[in-house]
Amino acid sequence: MLDSQESGHCIKVLRHRAGDTIHVIDGCGNLYECRIVTADAAATRFDILNVVEGYGSHPYNLTMAVAPPKNIDRFEWFCEKATEIGVDTIVPLVGDYSERRVFKGDRCERILVSATKQSHKGAIPALEPLMPVRDFLARNFGSGVNKYICYCSDVEGAQKIHITQALSEAAGREFVIMIGPEGDFSREEMALAASRGWQIISLGDSRLRIETAALTAAAAVYLNCL
Repeated sequence: MLDSQESGHCIKVLRHRAGDTIHVIDGCGNLYECRIVTADAAATRFDILNVVEGYGSHPYNLTMAVAPPKNIDRFEWFCEKATEIGVDTIVPLVGDYSERRVFKGDRCERILVSATKQSHKGAIPALEPLMPVRDFLARNFGSGVNKYICYCSDVEGAQKIHITQALSEAAGREFVIMIGPEGDFSREEMALAASRGWQIISLGDSRLRIETAALTAAAAVYLNCL
């Protein structure tokens, strides 16, 4: 059964009726071919005719940990476009130099759902609560995960390479990429990242806004793994 919002869209906007065939996603990667049994704008009921697993999936797993900018519209734009390209988890970060230290995800959740449907995907990306950079760096991702952190400057004692080189040398297809706030990551945060085995990467010579850098990184993974 569709919930009241989806039922209203199905019956009032798309003007479907009993007997019509519709396609429904479950948000976990599956697409269902269905036939409407009861066309009710409050609660539309349907029978499932067929299931397509992994609908619109991508051949990798990508977590983007991004510090939302002061203008939250730009972060929402990133969430929408990254969903269209292919991302599995989005983690908002708050760092030492973050201008935005409060994040409410309700609107972003709706944007993720809409972008998933629009781009013909079956899985809605997970949106985690706001997390301190140090807490995220302390996570145990396992040995098979490629961990990258974007940084504009150099870090003493650590090598920085371009993202295309990093991806070409990646072991496996699980990726985590961190993008810092307007003032970038602090030296202390970068030192912690280096000590925990994060590969420091560059996105090129251009100085990019947060949302542009994050989308560039997501697109690089997508194109590298096609």
